[in-house]
Amino acid sequence: MKKILIVEDEIILKEVLKDELTDAGYEVYTVSSGKECLEFLEKNADVSLIIMDIKLPDISGLQLLEKISQKNYNIPIVMCTAYDSFQHDYQVWLSTEVSKIIADYIVKPVDLEELRRKVKNIIG
Repeated sequence: MKKILIVEDEIILKEVLKDELTDAGYEVYTVSSGKECLEFLEKNADVSLIIMDIKLPDISGLQLLEKISQKNYNIPIVMCTAYDSFQHDYQVWLSTEVSKIIADYIVKPVDLEELRRKVKNIIG
């Protein structure tokens, strides 16, 4: 079973995403901060996908992206944001070092069907 890590500090959204992806057949774990994400990955590097909020309580999603990239985890990441302007930022990041791990992005409020489709396209 493929493992997904959700990094999201909004409790309700985190649970909705977890339930949706669990129902789709994935093994889903959740954390609420960048620190928890890094600690989780230290012990569980076999994650197939990370879905990460861009705005976290302890570190920005962009800083967390850099830390994950530096550790060479090679895990695709779907960025989750409430900001439509992220689409422009996403295009810019594709020319940076972190581009190798950014697989896609979703905008809040999350369209669950779109999320399932993107996850399936990325990890099967």
